[in-house]
Amino acid sequence: MHFVSADDWFVYYSFINQAKEGNFLLADLFSSVEHVSIFRPLWLLVGLVAKVLMISAPVALHLFRIMLIPIFFSVSMFFTAYLFRDPLKRKFTLAFIAFSSGLGISLIHRLAKYPANYVDPYFSWPMDLWVPDINTFLTLFTSPHFIAATILLLIIFLLTVLFTTNYKYSYALYAGLAGAALFSFHPFQILKTFIIIGFFFLGLVIIKRKIIWPLIWYYLIFLVVSSPPIFYYIWLLQNDFLTTLRAAQNINPTTPLYLTIIAFGGLLFFAVVGIYFLIKYKKYTESKYLFLIIWIVIQFLLLYAPINYQRRLGLGIHFPLVTLTIISFYYIKQLKFQFIKKHFVTVVVLGFFIFIPSTLFALAAEGMVFNQARGFSYIDKSTYQAFLWFKNESPRDSIVFSDFKTGNILPAYALRTSYVGHPVETPYYRQRKKEPAWFFNKNRDEEIEKNFLRRRNVDYIFYGEIERQIGDYEPSKKLYLKERFSNSTVKIFEVL
Repeated sequence: MHFVSADDWFVYYSFINQAKEGNFLLADLFSSVEHVSIFRPLWLLVGLVAKVLMISAPVALHLFRIMLIPIFFSVSMFFTAYLFRDPLKRKFTLAFIAFSSGLGISLIHRLAKYPANYVDPYFSWPMDLWVPDINTFLTLFTSPHFIAATILLLIIFLLTVLFTTNYKYSYALYAGLAGAALFSFHPFQILKTFIIIGFFFLGLVIIKRKIIWPLIWYYLIFLVVSSPPIFYYIWLLQNDFLTTLRAAQNINPTTPLYLTIIAFGGLLFFAVVGIYFLIKYKKYTESKYLFLIIWIVIQFLLLYAPINYQRRLGLGIHFPLVTLTIISFYYIKQLKFQFIKKHFVTVVVLGFFIFIPSTLFALAAEGMVFNQARGFSYIDKSTYQAFLWFKNESPRDSIVFSDFKTGNILPAYALRTSYVGHPVETPYYRQRKKEPAWFFNKNRDEEIEKNFLRRRNVDYIFYGEIERQIGDYEPSKKLYLKERFSNSTVKIFEVL
């Protein structure tokens, strides 16, 4: 697990291990309700590679992450080469893309003040400290699906801008294929991608003061080619209750505006300065600069769109923030060359404190998670043995009742369904999260307990350290339970 998105890693591992077991369609093992298994091509690919190489899910995930990093920088290099002719400016831009971040570190006290982060209805930590979507360093540091999504998004946008210079319809086809790949595993990007391209084309029409038919044809080709995953998700929403429920539960609000501004920090300030210079010197009419302006403005506004997954629309925003910041730097350099030359060391040190500290925090937070053994950064051997017992000895359709903390990790290794585990993947999570505390709190009439489990179709009870600490429940004395597994800290009981 990581400090970033700590609840999500075991969902990814469950997908990888299902694919590793030979499943083509991947089930939601955090949901005990009947549902449709889903085609998830990226995790399927990771799982197949894990199977061929005989490596674990975490190793496979990070292997893919490491493999995708040079591809990301190659695509970024092509994009920056299109934007800037100066090789030094390109290198400077790539360095900023890799390591720059916001000023969220200045509000680090909020992590102690709001340890749970979410205080209904807002998240309370600056996003550059914990949201991989808005920061390239966190994107590259965490999961391959974020990196792959950013790569495909950059390819789509680069091909879109290039099309406006030569009207080669093959670019629309390639962009559509990249869109289909992107939307197949990251549907959050559908709305944003079409809106940004649409506003970019509208801006060109306004500047040219005429309808530009090739842009319309490009948009239609892109729509048609990228549409199969869109229709697939529409079908799921209409035919799978769990998909609809997950969409409703997947609430990712953007932080309050002042926290978002601080999270973007100096990048946002200098990006605005860059836009000012592009407008002042009438560079905004060039397609590449117009696109950067449209991209940053529209994507920032979409962060506060009236939809559940606001924050997920932030993926890729770091790229225009950085490129516009670099543009502002070079204009400022031309205007204040002597001052910068005279105070160069001061400027560099100041730049370090503006753009780098939150990146250093990400490294420090990662070290803290493992040094302090936070959450499930380490799984004790006895718990892992219990998970393996489920995998090897229990029926595949078994439903396991445990505390929600255990339930969030069990599916990744046991490949069995937990009754409650993940805030998004588990249906009715807020209600179900409370049930283990009620059940394990004390001993009740056995008929009440048995009916409670039967109504929820529970097959097994996982009773480990976490469950034991909740209360006085004594599973060994229950006539409706039969002990199936036991070690130093964990007992597994079958519901009779």
